[in-house]
Amino acid sequence: MGILTRIVKVLGALLTSNVVNLITKLVLPPIFLLRYGTTLYGEWLALSGAVAYLSTLNFGIQTYVTQDLTVRYQANDLAAYHRRQSTSLRVLLGILCSAAFVCLVVFALPVQQWLRLTLTQRATAITLYFLAVQVLLGVLFGYFTGLFMVLSRAHTGVLWVNGLRLAMVLAVSAAAWFRVPLPVLAGVQAAVYVAGIFLVLLHLRRAGREIFPGLGEWDRAAVPGILKPSSYFGLISMSTFLSYEVPVLILQREAGPFVVVAFTVMRTIFSMCRQILNAPTQAMGPEITRLYGRQEWRELSAVYTYSERLIFSLIPVLNLGVLVASPVLLAVWLHKPALFAMLPYITMAAISMTLSAKEHKFQFQFSTNTHEALARIMFGSYLALAVLAVPMVRWQGMMGFLYTWLAIELFQVIRIVGLNRQLFAHTGEHRLHYLVRLTAACVVALPAAGWLLAHTDRSSYPLQLGTAGAVSAVLMTVTFWLFHLRPIAGKLLVRLRTRLAAG
Repeated sequence: MGILTRIVKVLGALLTSNVVNLITKLVLPPIFLLRYGTTLYGEWLALSGAVAYLSTLNFGIQTYVTQDLTVRYQANDLAAYHRRQSTSLRVLLGILCSAAFVCLVVFALPVQQWLRLTLTQRATAITLYFLAVQVLLGVLFGYFTGLFMVLSRAHTGVLWVNGLRLAMVLAVSAAAWFRVPLPVLAGVQAAVYVAGIFLVLLHLRRAGREIFPGLGEWDRAAVPGILKPSSYFGLISMSTFLSYEVPVLILQREAGPFVVVAFTVMRTIFSMCRQILNAPTQAMGPEITRLYGRQEWRELSAVYTYSERLIFSLIPVLNLGVLVASPVLLAVWLHKPALFAMLPYITMAAISMTLSAKEHKFQFQFSTNTHEALARIMFGSYLALAVLAVPMVRWQGMMGFLYTWLAIELFQVIRIVGLNRQLFAHTGEHRLHYLVRLTAACVVALPAAGWLLAHTDRSSYPLQLGTAGAVSAVLMTVTFWLFHLRPIAGKLLVRLRTRLAAG
């Protein structure tokens, strides 16, 4: 199986994941707003964010161990594979069970007062605990689905994740439609994960008995070797909590549930763009690991360059098209046009474009296990974001947070590009000219899109959508030339014709 074939299989699974995520984001917010109202929905978002940090408790074990086990299995070292797998699972279960016990403290803490919720203290505590259990079960589910990568079937693990998310959407939508209490809703989510773990274990048993997870072996000496590199992946995971969940808690406390909903919806709209862009980037992950392990630098450099040109060409196309279409999206999707505000959406578009570029560069450090400096940069800067967010929100409201977030993301892009240059330094092939072109394109196109948005945000829906489509079409034409996509398109067409002829 060739490089492109492997990447395409994972890409297909990830694109399916994007469809599921899109369904989640399109279906759940309207139902919650309709059945629970803005206040309760904002409180649900805040409570969900309050426990999201628990996903970092695997300390990156899933990521590191999955790659490590893959290497051992492919080398046919099954004895070492089973020792490392059993030891890592014991460590992970110990961490998760300990966390589940410690989380009982929510029943003794005045969380309801801290977050200024309308829920009772008892309902708040029960909801928080079930949400916490759901997150912990999600960590275990991710460990088991990751084992499909060992069998060179990473796409199967992604499809299992997609299936669980779709089941979650159906279960939560039904429960929310009947307006069950929030503690019951949290319990429904935890139950879905229990069922998912059981089913994925059955599939693993059938797909590869020789790699089925067990607890029968223990290698105490291997524990530090698992935890140390895993802890850096854990810092990266914790960075996600600091950048995505902590802001929701700060905005809930300092600005109230309406701002939380407005911010979350805005972030959701632009995250759809990044998920589309992230799919090809993440699909390359297993292949980057394989090429790096084999020290095939020529092929790895080619993957870097071609993917950079493709992703960079799409960043302004998708983000600025969505920016111009955002008022009609809010009106049609949520029937909440009042959630739109010009300056926050323009700033969020800038943040989203910066994030999209960073997430491409990030993958090459992440998938090659050269992630220690990356983890320190991300965790340190997002910790600074969490600290600075409180005074900035008090001073400038949501815009204070957005300005700070944009500055942090720009800093991270600069540092991560430096790490990429170090990784490819000995090849002499790493250049910055495509990054410079992307920067110039965004600096020119963002104000132009903002000007168009200011003149169309109150126009008819067809005109708004037509303008958004025209913006994306013009930018696609420009970036196709700017990033030299003709050779890439030609190669893909040749491969497609070859496959069709063979079929």
